[in-house]
Formats: sequence, C-alpha cells, structure tokens
Amino acid sequence: MQINWIKLLKIYQAEFHIKHMKPLLFPHIILFIIFFGISCTEQPINSQVDSSLMLDTHLIENLNIASYSVPPSLGTNERLYLGEKNGIQIPFSFIKFGSSSFWNYYTDSTKNIYSVQFKLSFYDSSQISSVEALQLYFSPDSHFNENTSTFLDFDGFSFNEWHQIGSPDDVLHKTDTSNAYIYSELVWDIDSLMYLLSDSGITRTFAIKFMSNDSNFIEIYSEEATTGERDPKVTLFYNELDSTLNDTTTLDTFYSIFSSADLSIFDPTGFQDPENYVGISNGIGKRVHLTFPFSFDTLRKGSIIKSANLIIPIYSSSFSDQFNIIINPILNDSMINMDTASFFIEDPFEGVGYPYRLSSTPDSSEYIISVKNILQSFILGNKNNFGFKILSEEKNNPFQSIRFLLNDSLKIPKIEIIYVYNEN
Repeated sequence: MQINWIKLLKIYQAEFHIKHMKPLLFPHIILFIIFFGISCTEQPINSQVDSSLMLDTHLIENLNIASYSVPPSLGTNERLYLGEKNGIQIPFSFIKFGSSSFWNYYTDSTKNIYSVQFKLSFYDSSQISSVEALQLYFSPDSHFNENTSTFLDFDGFSFNEWHQIGSPDDVLHKTDTSNAYIYSELVWDIDSLMYLLSDSGITRTFAIKFMSNDSNFIEIYSEEATTGERDPKVTLFYNELDSTLNDTTTLDTFYSIFSSADLSIFDPTGFQDPENYVGISNGIGKRVHLTFPFSFDTLRKGSIIKSANLIIPIYSSSFSDQFNIIINPILNDSMINMDTASFFIEDPFEGVGYPYRLSSTPDSSEYIISVKNILQSFILGNKNNFGFKILSEEKNNPFQSIRFLLNDSLKIPKIEIIYVYNEN
C-alpha cells in the first residue's frame, strides 16, 4: 500500500484547518501520519469476499379458499342507501345527531328560531323520481349502533312509535358558477320537533324509508362523505338581538348542526346466487377464508424472504378499479364449520391488524398482494399461521363484488416466495 504523503498531509490540513491550530500540535499530527503510513506499508490488508448466499423460489399452490358470510355492516360507507338494488333490500337508514349548544337556542330569550329544517343531499338527478315516496321519521330514543348494528337486530322492527314527518317539503338543485349540476338537496320542515331536539336528555334519531317495499332506490351522502356541506344536517334559522351601546338591532342568521352517526340497514337474505361463487362483497356480507401450509421450517434454515406474493386470479367481468381488497392474517385458531348458506352473527375470524392488515386494488385479471412480512414472522416464530381472511373495504360500492377464479388449470391461485439462504 503506497502512501502519497504530500497529498495526504494537504487533505488533512484542509479538513481540520491546521493553519489555525497552535504550532505545538503540528509535530504530533506529523508523527501520527507517519505511524499510520508505516503500519499500512508493513501490514497490507488483503480482503476477499467469499459469498455462499443462494437465491431460490418456493411455490405454494395447495391453497384452501372458501367463502363465508356475515351480516352486512356499512357504518363507514360514504353513502346512505334506501330501497332495492341487485336483489338486496335496504328497508331503512338511520341518522343520529349528537349534543350541541345550538339546541339550547330554543330556550334562549335572545334568540328567536323561526325555521328548522332537516336536509339530506344526493348527487344522482336520475333518482329524483324516488323522492316523492321517501318518508322521514324521528325518535328521541337510540335505535342503532353505527359500528355493530345489522339487519339481524331489526327483525319485526316497526315505526309505529316514531314521529312521522312525511315526504320532503322541497327539493333544491345545486349548481356551480357555470350553472352545471352538482347535487340535489332534500328539505323537510321540522319546526314542530324543536321542543324535542332541544332536550339534552334524549338521543336524536331520524330514519328514512319508502312508503312501500317497491323498486325505488336512492343514494344519499352520509356523514362520512364530505367535510360538512353535503352531510345530513339540521339547520336552524333564527333572529338574534345585538345590543351595542344604545343601539339594539336584530340579525337574521342560521347555523347547521351536522349528524354524528348514520347507517343503512342491508338485508341480503333475498339475494340469489345460483353459482355460489367464491368472492367478496359488502352488500351481501361475503368474505373469504384462506389457509395454506407454511411454518418455520417450510424454507431452508436461516432463510430470509426477498419477496412473497399471494396471487389469486379473478373473473374480469367483476373487476373494478375502485374496489379495494383487504387481507388480514387471522389471529387465533378457529375450528369453524364453513357453511356458506348461512350468516355468522359476527365475523368468526379475528384479524391480526396493523401492520400486517393490507389494502390494495386488483388488476383486471388477478389479485396480487405482498405477504412477505407476515411469512417472515411465521419463520421467526413471532406469529402463528392460521391463514388469512379477505374482505371488501367498507367504503367500496356495496353492490359491486370481486369473484375469484379457482377452477382454471392455467391460472392457479398460489403464493410465490423468493428467498435467500446460506449454502454452507
């Protein structure tokens, strides 16, 4: 190893600004460089990389894939639905309002509420024909839980004890500055309910349904859809006394109280599927359970997974580029009789969740998702392999589905693993 002393010294001098150091330090630096140079000269380093790492592929093709069903629950969907579509019945939808200081304006002597309106918004003008049959109800009691209520909770349900408001009093069509249609707003006058709405001891629950179970259908913006403008709301119009010094004036103003929770009740019991396909759909509560053979000793000892993809072919006719699929490893061993003809009261398979729960969109021919991290956890013994559950993301259109293609010999569902191991 040959050392260019002059070049090395100049670099060191520039790096540490030797010209600003005290003169006494300079000899020590020179000695250090000379010692380092001698050491390098007398004992040159000879390094040789000897790699024994190997790359290999492991295929798992004996996947066990089956459908199961749970009661649909769409509490975080961006729409409320009502009516019948694709053989699925949605008999009613609920909207709840929480507490607000503005409810107290009813008893505030400085405020004069002269109009109270309940408003719902929808975006499809072609559904305007369904509006006349729409009925609004109110109850001071709690009737649903946004996260857990399903059609199973409403067997024999009746609106007999509710306050019936009736059909909308007005339909307003909103346009932009160029007069292009944006959305429509349904308006009910609910002045007569203000004495109940102002009661802090009640739960403010509204419900909408059609007069009869016919072919009407409508989609309405839910409280998940926007930041407020199109959410379900109650708008108070009031006069306010404004006293400034000796002058007293009355101001006309309004305030909107937005809903705090809502839920459409989906009843898929009338849905007919003669093919009994394996797939996923929110509207009928269909999900998939997948198991496969894989444990800590499936791969060579000490293996590190470079990539691992689950690949399941899909029917192209069921493809949607706005349909997200969730895959979640199952947390515990579940001895479940997979009866695809009935509903489980709740999902029997508890998911591991973050960071192994993943969401992605399939392409037009297959669903491909990386399962590298969870398989590596199986190898390390951090998690146990109880399979996966695959389901539709809750914000997906509930009337869309993904159908998995399992009977094509040229397109076999599989897990493809590429891994590195030490040959020695």
